[in-house]
Amino acid sequence: MMTAAWTYLGKIVPLFLLFIWFFTCKHWWYHAILIPIAMYSYQLVISIYQDVYLRVDPLDTNQLIYLAPFFILILSIVYLIRIKIFDRVYGIDLSEIDETDVSVFSSVSETDRRQLKSFQNEKEYWEPTEEDYYSRL
Repeated sequence: MMTAAWTYLGKIVPLFLLFIWFFTCKHWWYHAILIPIAMYSYQLVISIYQDVYLRVDPLDTNQLIYLAPFFILILSIVYLIRIKIFDRVYGIDLSEIDETDVSVFSSVSETDRRQLKSFQNEKEYWEPTEEDYYSRL
């Protein structure tokens, strides 16, 4: 009886404090607090299940396997929130980065290369006569 109370309190107290922290946190990353909340909730449910059904399995085994999809979901949400915040704070426009198309291996950018190819592919492009060419020299 005392062992069960010690186990439950060891799970309920941190869970309660994490819930308070989650609902009062003003930081952008507060969704990450859901990960330890999920772990403590899972541990509490497993300990109650083991007491009710008198199962003698080792406590807290394989919990990461069951909670991994939840962790991946929460971490991806936190990362997307981080990207949105940094985009607003620093004014980074990701569409401008796509338009520049800077190539690492070439000194000519991809947009310049596309313009050059479109110019070369045009059937009717103006070519100066020899007289115009020499007069402009």
